[in-house]
Amino acid sequence: MAPYKSDYTRNFSKIAMGNMSGVTDVSYFHDYDDIFGNRSFFTFLSEFQRGQPQLVYVEVTMLIVIMIAAYVTNIILVLVLTRDRQMHNWTNYLIVHLCCVDILLASAAPFIAAARITQGWTMGSGVCHGLMYTMTLSATVTMWTMVLISIERCHTIVKPFKRGCIYDKLCFAGTLAVVWAACGLYCLPLALYFKERTFPLGGNEVVICTLEWPAVGASYIFTIPALLLTFCIPLVVISVNYYRVFKTFWKSRARLKTRDMPLPSLSTDSRSKERGSPASVGKHHKNLPRQTSNVDANRTIRFKATAFSGKDVRVVKVLVMLVVTFFLMWLPVMIMILLIQLDGENFQRHMLKSHHFVGVLCFTLCNAILNPVFYGLLNESNRNGLRKLFIRT
Repeated sequence: MAPYKSDYTRNFSKIAMGNMSGVTDVSYFHDYDDIFGNRSFFTFLSEFQRGQPQLVYVEVTMLIVIMIAAYVTNIILVLVLTRDRQMHNWTNYLIVHLCCVDILLASAAPFIAAARITQGWTMGSGVCHGLMYTMTLSATVTMWTMVLISIERCHTIVKPFKRGCIYDKLCFAGTLAVVWAACGLYCLPLALYFKERTFPLGGNEVVICTLEWPAVGASYIFTIPALLLTFCIPLVVISVNYYRVFKTFWKSRARLKTRDMPLPSLSTDSRSKERGSPASVGKHHKNLPRQTSNVDANRTIRFKATAFSGKDVRVVKVLVMLVVTFFLMWLPVMIMILLIQLDGENFQRHMLKSHHFVGVLCFTLCNAILNPVFYGLLNESNRNGLRKLFIRT
């Protein structure tokens, strides 16, 4: 049996990894293993013998523009939220954390551009291990930061006078540390199993950075929980939290029509000083009289409550839109990863190319630009802070 297996291996190698001079857009390589049998390796960021080599200029330009735009928008928003002490509240702390994660995610763009220019992998084993790990970690932390924001919003509205754990500085820092540690451990297989591999191509040898799982079916063992932890569970938590928020507003409007208590607010912290910030819009007025004989005073109270509730609803809409946008922009990457696994099992004819993956990746990286734009431009307080920032400079 040994000679037969050796002959099969040589024949498969000649067919799969021989001279591919007639093939364009090479994005898969193959080998034969005693345990796995026939295996295919997707090149992810590398692509050889491109049919349209001029597309690399478009890809690199897009990546550089995305990186610069993400840096500028996120840094500006961080300055707006940190320079003014009146903007210091728990929601803005989470937004600053989100901006920092977006900057980390955008920092992968130059490495992707370098891989597109050189075609092969020339940045070494360390970058190969760390690049996809860092990108996946940033995406996962971003999603769970959205979850924390929804939890904070829900707690503020549903239980406005009950101080939660997140409002303690040590607990707040500990929560972020747990998120980073848990996401880091979960994404660790990508750091371990993204490796450099050398394959023959056209009489030469090329190096790629590819994913090499240690066991049969390990890719699905990782990918299926990824869908749950990165999409399904956060989606359920965020949806439930915002459902409770809108349900509270709906009940408050019903009470307002019957001249009961004014609408609740989205106040994050009772110590917040900025009335126009996301964390302090529509503060509760504890000292409002329950009953008064002055009809004009009652109308004034109801008018103020309605005005503040309108601001609060807009804040919630911005948060919901931000979450929905994140899902829409990261879902294509998750679908692409599943397609790569399925396409890799089709040894007769691979349909996917590396430029498909890079194109979806560029689309997803734009999320790092939209996050600060939504928070900075769709919020009145942040727009005012932006004006103050440029006036000072």
